[in-house]
Amino acid sequence: MDSNTIFTIGPSIAGSPMKFDKSEISIINYIEGWLPTFMAWNVQELAIKCRLFASDTTAAVDMLILHGLLENTDADAQFGRRVQVTADGALWMREHAETIRSINYMNDTELFESAEIAEA
Repeated sequence: MDSNTIFTIGPSIAGSPMKFDKSEISIINYIEGWLPTFMAWNVQELAIKCRLFASDTTAAVDMLILHGLLENTDADAQFGRRVQVTADGALWMREHAETIRSINYMNDTELFESAEIAEA
C-alpha cells in the first residue's frame, strides 16, 4: 500500500476525525499493544520496532503529537528523543484499538504471501 494513503479514524480527542498515514498507524498500533505497561518510548526504538526509516518515524511522531496522542518527554542521553502517551491519547487508542489493528493488518504486506496480495 502506498505510504501516502490516508486513513480516517474518529472522532478525535477534539471531536473531529483524525487522519493518519501508514507510518502513524504502525506506531499507534505498536504503542497501543503495550498500553498500559509502557507509556514512554524512544523515537529511535519506535523506528526499529515498526520497521520504519528514522525520518518517517520522526515525521509520524510529530503528527501524533499534533493530534494530542503523544507528547515530548525528557530526552535520553543514550537514545535521544523520547515521547510519552498522553492520558487522553491512551484512552483514544483503547477506544479505537480494533480499527487501528485492522488497518495495520491490512497495511502489513509481509503478513501475506505474494499470491494473496491483489495488485491494481
